[in-house]
Amino acid sequence: MARAVLLLGAEGAVAEQLVGAAQTLEIHLHIATHRELYRSCPDELRKQLAGTVFTDFRSTAYAVDQLAEYCAQEGIGGVAVDRETLSPVAAALTDRLGLPGHDPVTAQSARGRWQMAQTLRTRGVPGPRTVAVVSPEAAEERLRSAGLHYPVVVRPAEGSGSIGLTLVETPDELPGAVRRALKWREDITYGIRFDAVAVIQEHLKGAEYSVETVLHRGGCTHLAIVRRMSTGGRNSEELGRTLPADVDELTRITILATVERGLAALGLRDGIAHSHLKMTAEGPRLIEVGAGPPDGPVMEMIEHATGVGVAAAYLQAVLGELPDTRPTRSGAVALRFINTPRHGVFRGLSGLAASPHVIAVRSYAEPGDLVGSTHSKYTRLGHVIVLASGPDHADARADEAIAGISSCIES
Repeated sequence: MARAVLLLGAEGAVAEQLVGAAQTLEIHLHIATHRELYRSCPDELRKQLAGTVFTDFRSTAYAVDQLAEYCAQEGIGGVAVDRETLSPVAAALTDRLGLPGHDPVTAQSARGRWQMAQTLRTRGVPGPRTVAVVSPEAAEERLRSAGLHYPVVVRPAEGSGSIGLTLVETPDELPGAVRRALKWREDITYGIRFDAVAVIQEHLKGAEYSVETVLHRGGCTHLAIVRRMSTGGRNSEELGRTLPADVDELTRITILATVERGLAALGLRDGIAHSHLKMTAEGPRLIEVGAGPPDGPVMEMIEHATGVGVAAAYLQAVLGELPDTRPTRSGAVALRFINTPRHGVFRGLSGLAASPHVIAVRSYAEPGDLVGSTHSKYTRLGHVIVLASGPDHADARADEAIAGISSCIES
């Protein structure tokens, strides 16, 4: 019988890469999504699907009941997600069906920062000290009682990326930052309701990394340690990433050991995860774990640097097969995001000089699109990926490439 995987969600570059990998591996890929979102899926993607089921991810119980019936009818042997927001649904579904997947109880912690921080702390995994607040008025007292000192990081308890994140340096700034974080009440794609909770976290100092890991029966294969770069400041935005991270052997070992403890604490067993941490003077501190694939550009840069097909390895893992994670090449790759603080009508990008080192350029916006975020300072318009012999050269080439790019936006 042909192998079949159900992909929860299909609204981005990750889904496109999973569809391509499924074709290569001769896996029948089905998707589950909201009916209204399916209408925006590219025709080319739809043509490559083995089947589609419409559901409502706003209710985990409803979605699991409906999708379990669909999986039984279609002979589904694995469940994947296109983003970590849907990982609790996937964990509950695979548990119901007896398929490879994550622990359905502890996997719930992988979506919420407060639950995750509690789980990691009780399992002895080092991370930032964290408190939860439900109102601006209670924030200062909660901060003091926890022994936290300024600066602190305030962010929504749920949600992806740096949305709603504020670096707070004084008591006067704290209430406003909490109010902004509490406004973030639902997932913008699926309408999944979030708890009305904000978290206040210790501001960690140190180099910032992510670790991309494929899991098979609880065992870990780390594809890459990636160095992350951001603007810093009050409303920090990510600028890009570089791999391999230029760390010494002892640092590499301690980073990976901390990540593995975190993945085990959260009950992640079969699939893929990306872990965000900082290397502080006291050692690595795990900030959060995403129980799903990294962003599409990160999957792309890993494949360029190592030759490992990240999407293919993920599909193999959720089917319970031994993932093919053998590197076939060794190189350095730098990814830089094309960001803008401007709001208006996007007309295009210009200024990228022809270079044999630029291996990928992508625009996320089409001419005529309205750009400008209401929940973050910058809008991400696209990315550039460059290849080099070492990380320092990759950084230099990426910075040179991004410096020449300008965006045309009409107010």
